[in-house]
Amino acid sequence: MMADSAKPLIVQSDRTILLEADNALYEEARDAVAGFSEIVKSPEHYHTYRITGLSLWNAAAGGMTAESILEGLRKYSKYEVPSSVEADVVDYVSRYGRLKLTEKDDRLILSSDDNVLIAMVWQAYSFKQR
Repeated sequence: MMADSAKPLIVQSDRTILLEADNALYEEARDAVAGFSEIVKSPEHYHTYRITGLSLWNAAAGGMTAESILEGLRKYSKYEVPSSVEADVVDYVSRYGRLKLTEKDDRLILSSDDNVLIAMVWQAYSFKQR
Protein backbone atom coordinates (compact mmCIF):
# COMPACT_ATOMS: atom_id res chain seq x y z
CA MET A 1 0.00 0.00 0.00
CA MET A 2 1.23 3.47 -0.81
CA ALA A 3 1.84 5.94 1.99
CA ASP A 4 -0.68 8.76 2.37
CA SER A 5 1.55 11.61 3.54
CA ALA A 6 -1.49 13.77 4.36
CA LYS A 7 -2.37 11.48 7.27
CA PRO A 8 -0.66 11.90 10.66
CA LEU A 9 -0.49 8.36 12.15
CA ILE A 10 1.96 5.50 11.86
CA VAL A 11 0.56 2.37 13.51
CA GLN A 12 3.28 -0.16 14.34
CA SER A 13 2.89 -3.91 14.85
CA ASP A 14 3.88 -3.64 18.53
CA ARG A 15 0.71 -1.55 19.08
CA THR A 16 2.57 1.76 19.33
CA ILE A 17 1.26 4.73 17.39
CA LEU A 18 3.35 7.64 16.20
CA LEU A 19 1.36 10.84 15.75
CA GLU A 20 2.88 13.61 13.64
CA ALA A 21 2.35 16.86 15.58
CA ASP A 22 2.97 19.16 12.60
CA ASN A 23 0.10 17.71 10.56
CA ALA A 24 -3.15 19.50 9.68
CA LEU A 25 -5.13 16.49 10.98
CA TYR A 26 -3.17 16.30 14.24
CA GLU A 27 -5.98 17.40 16.58
CA GLU A 28 -8.59 15.14 14.97
CA ALA A 29 -6.26 12.14 15.07
CA ARG A 30 -5.16 12.91 18.65
CA ASP A 31 -8.78 13.03 19.78
CA ALA A 32 -9.48 9.74 17.99
CA VAL A 33 -6.57 7.77 19.47
CA ALA A 34 -6.97 9.25 22.97
CA GLY A 35 -10.14 7.20 23.39
CA PHE A 36 -8.37 3.83 23.11
CA SER A 37 -4.65 4.36 23.78
CA GLU A 38 -2.26 5.78 26.36
CA ILE A 39 0.21 8.56 25.65
CA VAL A 40 3.77 7.43 26.27
CA LYS A 41 5.74 10.53 25.32
CA SER A 42 5.19 13.78 23.49
CA PRO A 43 8.38 15.35 22.16
CA GLU A 44 8.16 18.19 19.67
CA HIS A 45 7.41 16.45 16.34
CA TYR A 46 6.04 12.95 16.97
CA HIS A 47 3.92 11.90 19.94
CA THR A 48 3.95 8.24 20.91
CA TYR A 49 0.85 6.37 22.05
CA ARG A 50 0.47 2.72 23.03
CA ILE A 51 -2.59 0.52 22.67
CA THR A 52 -2.74 -1.75 25.74
CA GLY A 53 -5.16 -4.29 27.11
CA LEU A 54 -6.21 -1.77 29.75
CA SER A 55 -6.70 1.07 27.25
CA LEU A 56 -8.89 -1.18 25.10
CA TRP A 57 -10.86 -2.32 28.17
CA ASN A 58 -11.44 1.33 29.11
CA ALA A 59 -12.52 2.09 25.55
CA ALA A 60 -15.00 -0.81 25.58
CA ALA A 61 -16.28 0.32 28.99
CA GLY A 62 -16.88 3.74 27.44
CA GLY A 63 -18.94 2.22 24.64
CA MET A 64 -16.37 1.97 21.87
CA THR A 65 -16.48 -1.06 19.60
CA ALA A 66 -13.55 -2.82 17.95
CA GLU A 67 -14.80 -1.58 14.58
CA SER A 68 -14.95 2.06 15.71
CA ILE A 69 -11.39 1.80 17.05
CA LEU A 70 -10.13 0.25 13.83
CA GLU A 71 -12.05 2.81 11.78
CA GLY A 72 -10.24 5.60 13.65
CA LEU A 73 -6.85 3.99 13.06
CA ARG A 74 -7.54 3.43 9.36
CA LYS A 75 -8.89 6.94 8.85
CA TYR A 76 -5.69 8.65 10.04
CA SER A 77 -2.95 6.09 9.30
CA LYS A 78 -0.33 6.84 6.64
CA TYR A 79 0.06 3.10 6.03
CA GLU A 80 -2.16 0.04 6.31
CA VAL A 81 -2.86 -0.90 9.93
CA PRO A 82 -0.90 -4.09 10.72
CA SER A 83 -3.11 -7.18 10.79
CA SER A 84 -1.70 -8.14 14.19
CA VAL A 85 -2.97 -4.84 15.64
CA GLU A 86 -6.38 -5.38 14.07
CA ALA A 87 -6.55 -8.91 15.52
CA ASP A 88 -5.47 -7.69 18.98
CA VAL A 89 -8.09 -4.92 19.02
CA VAL A 90 -10.87 -7.34 18.06
CA ASP A 91 -9.68 -9.93 20.61
CA TYR A 92 -9.29 -7.57 23.56
CA VAL A 93 -12.52 -5.67 22.98
CA SER A 94 -14.46 -8.94 22.55
CA ARG A 95 -13.40 -9.95 26.08
CA TYR A 96 -15.08 -6.96 27.68
CA GLY A 97 -18.14 -7.87 29.76
CA ARG A 98 -17.74 -11.63 29.47
CA LEU A 99 -17.16 -11.93 33.22
CA LYS A 100 -19.31 -10.17 35.79
CA LEU A 101 -18.50 -9.64 39.45
CA THR A 102 -21.50 -8.94 41.67
CA GLU A 103 -22.14 -8.83 45.40
CA LYS A 104 -24.82 -10.94 47.09
CA ASP A 105 -25.22 -11.47 50.83
CA ASP A 106 -21.77 -9.95 51.52
CA ARG A 107 -20.17 -12.36 49.04
CA LEU A 108 -18.65 -11.68 45.65
CA ILE A 109 -20.06 -13.77 42.81
CA LEU A 110 -18.18 -14.24 39.54
CA SER A 111 -20.49 -15.16 36.68
CA SER A 112 -20.54 -15.50 32.91
CA ASP A 113 -22.82 -16.74 30.17
CA ASP A 114 -19.77 -18.58 28.80
CA ASN A 115 -19.39 -21.93 30.61
CA VAL A 116 -16.00 -22.59 29.00
CA LEU A 117 -14.68 -19.27 30.29
CA ILE A 118 -15.92 -20.02 33.82
CA ALA A 119 -14.23 -23.44 33.64
CA MET A 120 -10.97 -21.78 32.58
CA VAL A 121 -11.15 -19.30 35.47
CA TRP A 122 -11.94 -22.09 37.91
CA GLN A 123 -9.04 -24.17 36.61
CA ALA A 124 -6.63 -21.23 36.94
CA TYR A 125 -7.90 -20.53 40.48
CA SER A 126 -7.62 -24.21 41.48
CA PHE A 127 -4.07 -24.38 40.12
CA LYS A 128 -2.99 -21.33 42.18
CA GLN A 129 -4.44 -22.89 45.35
CA ARG A 130 -2.04 -25.87 45.15
